Amino acid sequence: MGVKDKQLIEQKYGKLWTGKDIITIGDKLVTKEDALRAFDIWMDAVPIDLVELGENRYAFRYYDGDDRCVGVLEFDETFRLLKEHRAHIADFLEDESEYYELGIKAFMPEEVARFLRERYEKEGGEKEGDE
Repeated sequence: MGVKDKQLIEQKYGKLWTGKDIITIGDKLVTKEDALRAFDIWMDAVPIDLVELGENRYAFRYYDGDDRCVGVLEFDETFRLLKEHRAHIADFLEDESEYYELGIKAFMPEEVARFLRERYEKEGGEKEGDE
């Protein structure tokens, strides 16, 4: 994992939190929480967004508090996993020292996700409308 992984995630899927909270797959509405359950990653995971890639391909981004990484699961309409990408949270910060300054909060998934989201909102990332 490294800065290249972060760049790949943002180039292919957009900046974090610019996806949607709900997408339509076939005739079913799918929420971020549905994706957490479908991939069985609800423990220490905080959903970020869902991204429609076209051609029945989708991506689910989440913060993995256990590994302190942003994860991306690319999948099809049957939730078959097609690709997976991960990048450490420190790669998403301007300076690696910010990660260490989080202290014990670095081990609290909701706190880290909130911190990262606030950072992205300050940088001007705008959320697309949900369906």
